[in-house]
Amino acid sequence: MLTTWRFRIRDSGSERTILDKMARSVNKAWNLCKETQVNALEESATKKIIDSKTGQEKDIRNYISSFELDKLFSGKGKEYGIHSQTLQAITKEYATRVRQFGKTLRWRGRKSPGWIPFKAVAIKINDGKIVYNKKKFSFWESRKIPEDAVIKIGSFSQDARKRWYISITFESNLLAQKKGTEELAGDIGIKTLLTLSDGSKIERPNLRNFFLDKLKRLEKTRKYARRRQAASKKYGKLPKEKQCKNLCAKIANTRQDYLHKESTKLISRIDTLVIGDVPCKLMNRSKNLSGISLDSGIGSFKTMLHFKAQRAGATYKEISERDSTQTCSSCGYKHPKENRIGLGIRNWCCPNCRVQHDRDVNAARNILVSYQYHFRMGHHTPTCSEKKPQIFSLLSRESLASKHASV
Repeated sequence: MLTTWRFRIRDSGSERTILDKMARSVNKAWNLCKETQVNALEESATKKIIDSKTGQEKDIRNYISSFELDKLFSGKGKEYGIHSQTLQAITKEYATRVRQFGKTLRWRGRKSPGWIPFKAVAIKINDGKIVYNKKKFSFWESRKIPEDAVIKIGSFSQDARKRWYISITFESNLLAQKKGTEELAGDIGIKTLLTLSDGSKIERPNLRNFFLDKLKRLEKTRKYARRRQAASKKYGKLPKEKQCKNLCAKIANTRQDYLHKESTKLISRIDTLVIGDVPCKLMNRSKNLSGISLDSGIGSFKTMLHFKAQRAGATYKEISERDSTQTCSSCGYKHPKENRIGLGIRNWCCPNCRVQHDRDVNAARNILVSYQYHFRMGHHTPTCSEKKPQIFSLLSRESLASKHASV
């Protein structure tokens, strides 16, 4: 399985100067790729190709391939002062992202964080040292790379505090993750990070309570300085820049540490994990929910659960959670549209079977039943009844009749 590890470069001496110089060369190569792409689109916005399926001509956007961009840098590794494999990695990355986003990408300038990609043949790693382009860099080897690791790609990267790191993507079979035997479902929430079908809950990091006031004070100071500079038209560095960057990095590291620990604990319990497909993009764009969603790191948490379940050999699925909070997990009663339960109601009583429900636990149990039997939320018939057994053992005929009445 592919794994990416990141290590901190010992960049207190000349190493930082060398890496900064290489990063400027990468920016120069990237901008040349963009300039070539812009010129190609100005000459012709589309180009004709033959469709492999139909055998007919069709028009597509005139995006330049990485093979065409490689010709710009043929034999220019010494001129740019970086490895030739780095130039190929830049062209491949640019061509891939242009097709992915469907537009030309941004220019890279002096304010852009440093980035130096490379392929496996461009580096040699031994005892906490890496040799790249005949330059030797030391890094803090916080954990040993497995003996059977096959390095695929990697990069030198710089964070907002101008600290350099090395990221290495490798394939290894020695990294094992423990898994359990439980079959659980989870509901991503606002009050809690994840609520499981067995009633247990994973709380949010809730870092806003600890750091938000301090961050606001720093930003307030910077805001006043920005106004004074605008009034005098004498612009310069804003105060408290270092403190602000250090605090933001501390918040991000604390969140990452918490999510890693909680996701590892959860994967060690389960054999199957089913999560509702809550759209993080919509939550992040919401005026009321964006702060909570971004503070909790919902997207990162789901990604961690996914790759850790793969590594442990467990099953991870995301299925629709539509009407999971509106349907009773005991009898199957579904609230009508005119009487739906709002987000402010955290506990409710089923009007059909009189069972008290916690909103999130009830939703998680509905998600689990939906996964086990391919059961649509709020409906009485399975989606694949010919392949899956009926669930009359879970829902009685009387509850099904009441469900018909509610629909």
